[in-house]
Amino acid sequence: MDSGNFFSAWGRAVVRGRVLTLVAWIVVAGALVATVPSLEAVIARASQPVIPDDAVSVQTFKEMDTAFGGTGAQSVTFVVFVSPDGLGEADRDYYRRVVRRLERRGDGVTGVQDVTSRPELADTMTSEDGRAMYLPVGLAGGIGSPEATDQVAQIRELAAGPNRPAGLSTYVTGTPATIADLQTEAVSSVDRITIVTLVGIALILLLMYRSMVTAAIALITIGIALAVSRQVTAFFGLHVFDVSTFTSVFLTGVVLGAGTDFSIFLIGRYHEERSAGRDPFEAVRVATRRVGAVIAASGGTTIAASLAMTLADLGIFRTSGPAIAISVAVTLLTALTVTPALLALAGARGWAEAPARSFSGRIWHGAGNLVATRPVAVLTLGLLLLGSLAAFYPTMKVSFDERAVQPADTDSNVGYRALAQHFPASEILQDFVLIKADRDLRNPRDLAALEQAAASVARIEGVHSVRGVTRPTGSPLDEASLGHQTGEVGRQLGSAAAELEAGDTERLTDGAATVAVGAGDLAGGATLVAEGTRQAADAIDRFLAGIEEGRSGLGDAIAGAETAGSGSAELADGAAQLADALTLAHDQTKVAVDGLGTAHQALSRSLGCGLDPVCVAARDGIAEIHVAQRDQLLPGLLRAATAARQIADGNTALAEGLSDLADGLRDARAGVAALAAAHQEFGGRLDELADGAAAVADGADELADGAAAVSDGTGDLVVATQEITDGLRQAADFLLDTSRTARDPAIGGFHLPAAALDDPRMALALGFYLSDDGRTARLIVLSDTDPFGPEAMARSGQIRDTAETALRGTRLEGAPVAMTGTASANADLDRLAARDFWLVAGVALTAVWLILMMLLRSVVAPAYLLASVVISYAAAMGLSVLVWQHLLGHPLEWSVPAIAFVILIAVGADYNMLLVSRIREEFPAGARLGVARAVTATGGMITSAGVIFAVSFLAMMTGSVTTLAQIGFTIGAGLLLDTLVVRTLVVPSIAALLGRWNWWPSRSAFTANRTEALAR
Repeated sequence: MDSGNFFSAWGRAVVRGRVLTLVAWIVVAGALVATVPSLEAVIARASQPVIPDDAVSVQTFKEMDTAFGGTGAQSVTFVVFVSPDGLGEADRDYYRRVVRRLERRGDGVTGVQDVTSRPELADTMTSEDGRAMYLPVGLAGGIGSPEATDQVAQIRELAAGPNRPAGLSTYVTGTPATIADLQTEAVSSVDRITIVTLVGIALILLLMYRSMVTAAIALITIGIALAVSRQVTAFFGLHVFDVSTFTSVFLTGVVLGAGTDFSIFLIGRYHEERSAGRDPFEAVRVATRRVGAVIAASGGTTIAASLAMTLADLGIFRTSGPAIAISVAVTLLTALTVTPALLALAGARGWAEAPARSFSGRIWHGAGNLVATRPVAVLTLGLLLLGSLAAFYPTMKVSFDERAVQPADTDSNVGYRALAQHFPASEILQDFVLIKADRDLRNPRDLAALEQAAASVARIEGVHSVRGVTRPTGSPLDEASLGHQTGEVGRQLGSAAAELEAGDTERLTDGAATVAVGAGDLAGGATLVAEGTRQAADAIDRFLAGIEEGRSGLGDAIAGAETAGSGSAELADGAAQLADALTLAHDQTKVAVDGLGTAHQALSRSLGCGLDPVCVAARDGIAEIHVAQRDQLLPGLLRAATAARQIADGNTALAEGLSDLADGLRDARAGVAALAAAHQEFGGRLDELADGAAAVADGADELADGAAAVSDGTGDLVVATQEITDGLRQAADFLLDTSRTARDPAIGGFHLPAAALDDPRMALALGFYLSDDGRTARLIVLSDTDPFGPEAMARSGQIRDTAETALRGTRLEGAPVAMTGTASANADLDRLAARDFWLVAGVALTAVWLILMMLLRSVVAPAYLLASVVISYAAAMGLSVLVWQHLLGHPLEWSVPAIAFVILIAVGADYNMLLVSRIREEFPAGARLGVARAVTATGGMITSAGVIFAVSFLAMMTGSVTTLAQIGFTIGAGLLLDTLVVRTLVVPSIAALLGRWNWWPSRSAFTANRTEALAR
């Protein structure tokens, strides 16, 4: 059965069962309303996020949340606290109460990053003027999901709780809040748009038919179609496919427009058949037969084009496509049943007749004759008009700023403005650079690599600052700068050298002079002193032995009393001499010990000394010598001298004096041995430091052997000390010069010792910029420009590439670098939207072309029909760009091009189908005559349908969301262009020029059409 016979039988069946048909639809609509939740309720529980979960920015956000101890956050919103008079203690108390409320609320809130538990965050989350602060709150719901929308509403309720201090304002903002506000505004606009659309359609229908009954036929049809399609879509949204906030808006516009068009096509052909003398029932049957296939094909193109959107990645396309397809299918079935049934009922009573006069008939008769007689001129005029508008299309700038498409007084937008008055533009709309490694990054080399990446990103034009572990507040740490460190070391070494030159060397020189004088007084000079030193060492051994002997002999006190008294007198004389010698040795040795202590302290305070192994060896050697002299030699000498003095003066008991002297001498001897060993090792380690190290080693060896000559040893020590002074001076000069060189940013002088990470001041850097295991680092990038702007989107890729380049040549070369945040998410959105557009456009055009070929049984006509609607789309987009972008200063929102394309391609093809089908029907009368007759017959009907469909979308401009206004304007303008220019000028003129080639390669259809025309 061909389509004509099928729809003829369909019309006959509907006419016969007209009452049953209407009752059946009413019952179905009532049952669906009673058993299926409303579409808005389904949208609220099943809506999808704006960006798919597998987008790079979304995946990176989840990885970052996991690495930094998150609990499954998929988005972050912000509670803003603002007080014009400055945040006081009452305001901060209220802030803490809000934090506690949020922490107690486990559903949906995955974490609260407050300054109460982490005071080190206060500086970054509180404005410099002290009037604003913000609280990041992690949400379990993805941006645009119903979970996130509910969570934002709950947070707003908690933040605006009771007992809020006077003057304190709270707002909930951030991307999740922005999308939630956008969805709320879109939902609140649906009822207004629906009412405006219905009123507009009713007025146009009354103007067309000048009959309440005829207008009611179309209105009842679209009313039933809208009610049923919404419930069917809700059912499928629960069990088959996903829906989103904009599903309801798009569904309403398409159903009202398509349903009215289908009814107008049937009513218009019914009026034509009635004018030809057919009775009402036969007129309904013939009208259904004549336009049924066109209506079915028209609905089929819309369904096919809409289903192509299911291939998209973005939720707004993927969720809108199936809903529109299901709705159009329901509307198509409703139009092919309800409208014929109502026409049969009303026609039988004479209530659905055509108006007595039709001014439009004369207009379209003239238009048809013009196209048929001057097709080239008409085609040129049409293409010039479309082309001039399409020329603006390439200048389109797409916007991803969801703040700008909603009213300025939404809570999120007010919060943005409040933040902008106190913080940088991108304070809460940050971008994150995530750097992952297979090891702990808390070491100097990897930290230096991270700083190199941060510094490189910070130099990108448009970047305000970069925060990271090496720059927690956005500026590099001075303490971590190698230039700062070497300068500090240089200053310390210079100070030590000056002290040695000015103080310790002079003291040592004076000491040497004193030794020289003392040597003269001892009547032998330096040789006698050396001799005495060796004798003192030997005397210590003998004295210790004597002590032991004396100690063992004390048991026989009575028998050896006289001998002990005589020995004690002799011992007192010797002890006095020994005490003088030991006191002099102690004083002179202390001078050297103090000088070494000063040098050791200077090197210990230097962060840069740890970078140089030679400096480390020198510092350790000095420490060993200093400790041995300070803790063993000097105390030993002092105790020995004191004990000897006590023995000489007779102030203590002999046994105690002898015991103390023995102990002191043992300590002195141990100190000398330790000093000898330390000097020997120190001499070996200092071979690389200076040529004078050999003299120190020799002096240490000489001291270990018993300090053979005090005068020679003192002279050597003075020389060695002077050499150390010269070396310190040279080191100071070198480090100061290194400091001046390393401060050059190109050198990248940075060094943060691993031990510095234990500093409490680094708590923010550790917890916020390095993961707990130290294997993941993040940089926070703040921009100078609008985070939603095209510059920020383009810069996100540059930031990632710059970070990767900066890591080359470091141990982090090849480490994965990824980005997330506002700009990078919009960059993903841009990429996915472009991909979806071309994919959906290709599939939709192919589907529409195949349907046109099946309907027209031709290759040529479908080709230029498809080309005409593409040109019409380009002109509509150009007009929209001209109005919105160039005249009003609002770039088109990113979803407008794809949504407008699908609907304009599908609906534009509808009108061309009706026109070309009529041209084919009239073709046996002659190509140009057939074109003239087709334009005359369909002009009023198609124009009315186009205007009504345009009104159903132009009504979106009454909503509060700019996105809907732009989509409505673009589609409405495109439908008017398609109706008044493409269908009136371009397509009929091409058909008139091509003649019989319109139907190539089909020939059988010509014979069938000619036979049918002759039969009429």
